[in-house]
Amino acid sequence: MKFSLVILSALATFASASPSENYLEARAGAAQACGDPRVATPFYRSYNSRIVDHFYTTNLGEDRRAINSLGYSDEGISSYIFSRSQPGTVPLYRLYSSKASDHFYTTSSSERSSALTQGYVSEGISGWIYPNSDCGGFPLYRLYSSSGTDHFYTTSGVERNSAESGGYTSEGITGYVFPY
Repeated sequence: MKFSLVILSALATFASASPSENYLEARAGAAQACGDPRVATPFYRSYNSRIVDHFYTTNLGEDRRAINSLGYSDEGISSYIFSRSQPGTVPLYRLYSSKASDHFYTTSSSERSSALTQGYVSEGISGWIYPNSDCGGFPLYRLYSSSGTDHFYTTSGVERNSAESGGYTSEGITGYVFPY
C-alpha cells in the first residue's frame, strides 16, 4: 500500500509540471552555458597592402594607431567577439611575426606554442570566441597566403571563396563569432 501511495504521489507531481515549464527550465539551463551576445564587442579589421598583413583587434585605439601611424587601411568591423571570458568560450590568441609581417590568430594552445617556436611573438589574447557552433554564431574562416605570408579571417563565405581564388588557402574554421 505504501508503495502505491509513493507511485501515485510521484505521478501527481510529474503531471502537475506542464511540458512548457520543463522546456523553459531546460532552455534556461542551456542559455547559462553560453555567453550573452549583447556584451560582445567589435573585432576591428585593418589591412596593410605594403607589408601584406591583416590585423584584428577589439581595441579601437589600437586599430586607429595602426591606421594612422603604421600604414594600415580601415576595413571596418569583421565581427563581434567577447572581450572577457564568457561561458562556453575559449581564448583567441594573437601572435605576430616581424620577419613575416604576419598577425596570426588561433584558439589552439598547441598551435600557439608551435608558432612561438617559428619566430612568432605572443601578443596576448584578442578576445574569446566559441570553439564550435553549439552556442550559435557564424564560422570565422581562416585562410593563408604563402606568397604574401598573410593570415586572413572572415565570416563571409563569399569573401572566403574570393580569397581562395586570389591565392589564399583555406585553413578551416578558427571558431564561431557573431557577424557584423
